[in-house]
Amino acid sequence: MGDDMNIGSDISSQRGAATLFVAVILLIAVTLLVMFAVRVGILDQRISGNEFRHKEAFSNAEAGLEQAASYLRANPALHEDSAVGWTACDNTTFPCSISDSATMVLKDGATYLPATTLADSTAYLFKTATGTIAAGVGQSNDITGRATVQVEYAKTSLLTPGKIPPLMIPSGTLSGNFNIVPDPNGGGPGVPISVWAKDTLGTSGANWKTCDIGQYKDGTDICMRTKGDGDSGPDWLSCSCDEERSNSGNIGDDIVLYTSGFPDSPFTYVFNAEREDVKARAEATGFLLSDCTNLDALIGDVNRPKEKSLIWVTGDCAIGSNITVGSREKPIILIVDGELRVNAGAEVWGILFGWTDFVLNGGPVIHGSAISEIPSDLTNGTYYQVYDADVFDNLRDDTINTNIAKKSYSWRDF
Repeated sequence: MGDDMNIGSDISSQRGAATLFVAVILLIAVTLLVMFAVRVGILDQRISGNEFRHKEAFSNAEAGLEQAASYLRANPALHEDSAVGWTACDNTTFPCSISDSATMVLKDGATYLPATTLADSTAYLFKTATGTIAAGVGQSNDITGRATVQVEYAKTSLLTPGKIPPLMIPSGTLSGNFNIVPDPNGGGPGVPISVWAKDTLGTSGANWKTCDIGQYKDGTDICMRTKGDGDSGPDWLSCSCDEERSNSGNIGDDIVLYTSGFPDSPFTYVFNAEREDVKARAEATGFLLSDCTNLDALIGDVNRPKEKSLIWVTGDCAIGSNITVGSREKPIILIVDGELRVNAGAEVWGILFGWTDFVLNGGPVIHGSAISEIPSDLTNGTYYQVYDADVFDNLRDDTINTNIAKKSYSWRDF
């Protein structure tokens, strides 16, 4: 009997020991799980902290990049010539830094101050063989995070390098009593171009004609030699074609129908850019108007800088009778979203571009080009289109025609 009791006691002791052992193992496992969870939590906090600091540094680097890009756009001469406005950068000094506490001393003796001071970022400009690199270096607020971003900029032209004909429309009808003086080299050396259309162009209407510059005369005087711009007073309406190159009954080679080579968008062909980019440029450096009220006074201001020549009109534009807009020295580029109407006796120097309805009536004189994005019957009445090489030369002047733009796929971060 006593032996049985001892055996029962031993079994109970063994069960208690087993339970204790399992409990200890479970406690160790729970402890390990808790420690792992704590480590994971700490790691998550570190990752979150690093991500936050990276975002801070990246945001500050972007601010530095924008500062550098703004400085470059405000000082385009830095982009034009590597010999002006630049000194060599080394490991100890950054004369190409635009946000140093010191001023930026340039080779030509000029001094530029940074536009703003940013606490946690620095802006840099670097000249390369192909363009200019704008870079921003930023750090987090606790100085433990750092990021660098850069974009390369290159010079672009507002007007396409190709030729712009006096009259360019997808299709339409040449009607009315008008004269066109072609670009004498519009199709290549010695190949004059008056009108460029795509596939359908009615040419049998009324009494229109084209003639070479030397045959556009007032009596015996060649008008291009004797007539000035609107400020000098001579009347271009007294000029007409003496010897005709083309007319309503005889279509010459200067009237070009080019189905396969005509651009899908005359706007893109002429301006080599997207619509909104050109509109934004007009707002930033030229004029963004709702209509053409007092356009002659606005453009005719003697103090108007030559580079303020790009005008974008968001509504209709009616150029009034007997007024002069622009000049040979300061021609304009006028782009109109709504109806563009040039009325009797008006004289315009430059390029007229219409997105929708385009009407030339009553004897206006355009020294440059008239271009429509859509099929149009531009010439419904008396009208004079006179090619003037000086107008295009002045419009292609660097102060008007050049811009600084980002190079595609050049953005990088480090």
